[in-house]
Amino acid sequence: MKRGRKKTMDVTIADSKMKWLDCTREDLDAALASIKNRHDPEAARNIIEYYHERMSKGFSYDEGFLHTLMSYVFAGIVEGNKSADQAFGLSLERGKYDRADTTDRDVTATACILLLMRKGADWLEAKGHTANLLFPEGTGDRAVDAAYSQYRDELRYYSDDSLLEILGPFADTAVIKRFMTA
Repeated sequence: MKRGRKKTMDVTIADSKMKWLDCTREDLDAALASIKNRHDPEAARNIIEYYHERMSKGFSYDEGFLHTLMSYVFAGIVEGNKSADQAFGLSLERGKYDRADTTDRDVTATACILLLMRKGADWLEAKGHTANLLFPEGTGDRAVDAAYSQYRDELRYYSDDSLLEILGPFADTAVIKRFMTA
């Protein structure tokens, strides 16, 4: 095996500094969706890395996606009064802060409320049991309200078994078992 410097065309996705060189359009679309839906500086840097690596090495790049990205960024700057870093998703807008993703918790809360109400609990009882289950410190009533409002239409047609599956380890708690056997 001959040792020496790599030729430019020998670059592969395995090279740690070049991980976004060979990504797909789906990877780029997913990264942009992540930027649009929440603050995600890692996704923003990945997109920038893709274009930097491809352009600096003279490789072709996805011009259609670049147009989509720049349309979104320019609109953020011109219409949304964002800085370039904010428009690209590298930094938060003034007055906003990074929040943890609560989707799993919110879907679980909605599944729990729906299941308890199907098994005879009224709204307040179901909400209280759910808040106590997911927020042991007793501070989750408003979060449970918001979760239910957001996900009830999507989960209301799920079967009881599917809702129990969503509950995961919470399905084995005393309150759930009590309502399931009643």
